[in-house]
Amino acid sequence: MKKLLFIPLFLLTQIVVSAQVLPPEERQSTIDTVLKLLNERYVFPDVARKMEQFVRSKRDVYSTITEGNALAAQLTNDFRSIAHDKHLNVGYHPEGIPDEQIWKKEPTSAEREAQRAGMRAGLLHENFGILDVSVLKFNIGYLNFKYLAPPEFAGESYSAAMNYLAKTDALIIDLRQCRGAISEHAIPFLCSYFFAEPTHLNDLYWRDGNITNQSWTYAEVPGHQYLNKPIYVLTSKQTFSGAEELAYDLKNLKRATLLGETTGGGANPGGTQRINAHFEMFLPFGRAINPITHTNWEGVGVEPDSAVSAKLALYKAQLLALRHIIADSTTEPNWRTELTTQLTSLEKNPPVFIRHTFTLKGYPQAKQVALAGSFNNWSQSPLVRKGDSWVGDVDVEPGKVSYKFIVNGQWIIDPANPRTEGDGKYTNSVLEIVR
Repeated sequence: MKKLLFIPLFLLTQIVVSAQVLPPEERQSTIDTVLKLLNERYVFPDVARKMEQFVRSKRDVYSTITEGNALAAQLTNDFRSIAHDKHLNVGYHPEGIPDEQIWKKEPTSAEREAQRAGMRAGLLHENFGILDVSVLKFNIGYLNFKYLAPPEFAGESYSAAMNYLAKTDALIIDLRQCRGAISEHAIPFLCSYFFAEPTHLNDLYWRDGNITNQSWTYAEVPGHQYLNKPIYVLTSKQTFSGAEELAYDLKNLKRATLLGETTGGGANPGGTQRINAHFEMFLPFGRAINPITHTNWEGVGVEPDSAVSAKLALYKAQLLALRHIIADSTTEPNWRTELTTQLTSLEKNPPVFIRHTFTLKGYPQAKQVALAGSFNNWSQSPLVRKGDSWVGDVDVEPGKVSYKFIVNGQWIIDPANPRTEGDGKYTNSVLEIVR
């Protein structure tokens, strides 16, 4: 079996698929294999049986599907309508799944090492999920994650980040774009910087073997720990899976204050399963159990301590951090006076947002059109049909914004906007928003 993943990797990417005719025999064999895997491994066996019954009852619907991406979408939607599990996801790859993604039950040592090397190389090109490490005004640390990577690969980078932020007076951890963890060890490693003693974070129950594993922080980690100073965690509707666990753990242990929006609600970890040459599925075969609440955030999300639009979460966290530092009896008097002045100024000058209309002309036959961009943490905001176009209004901050349209699940750049920027992996449309 492939190395355990706690987040579907296709949730981290913008998937573009082309239409290809799906033979009826491949369609049926795909359905049968997916349902067999669900019954064998899905964390809730009774729910797996209900999902199978539901899909089998829609035989007439499935018999009309002739494209692979449509089959994947139909299966995903039907599974989620029964299980309400956002981790459940069927993916389609028209170009075929490469041989190195064919996961065997017992890989050889050479195959295992090749998998490790490939994973490390891929994570390295994305800086192990770290989007930003910086010190904001007023000596407030800032750490922004796209995802949480295995410490065997990312430990040195995480340690360097914590060393860099060690002398700040408060820390903001931005999880608004964070879609999860790629290892069960990522969260205990990172949290070990925030607790002086080994601390029980979470339990994970696995259907395979009917076992429960406890998750604790470590007694020692490389570099400086971040103790006895306030931590603020930013969340959005896009915050998901392992990122939710990090927020949930720190909240219930009263080690951090959460600001932003209620998170996505995915608490059932699992792994990617190859179905056949063109289909794969992220299959949850575990569930989280918090030692304090004795439950988890599945289906309901993690509620912030201070509910605010994700766009304003960073601003609100800075205000809270400043107030905490000012109130701290150890703060040097002159510095307290300076911070008090700066706090007053910051309170009088909140972020300014401008309502901008995004328009995609054409596509009259499209069933679903959405907009995603840097202004909404790349979550999909539905557009409405007006005349010959799809239209949506979004509040954005002045400056450069990146975005794409999503037409029937396919991500496209704006055909009416010639300006684009790429990072070597993705190309996005770009606009300059002025006041």
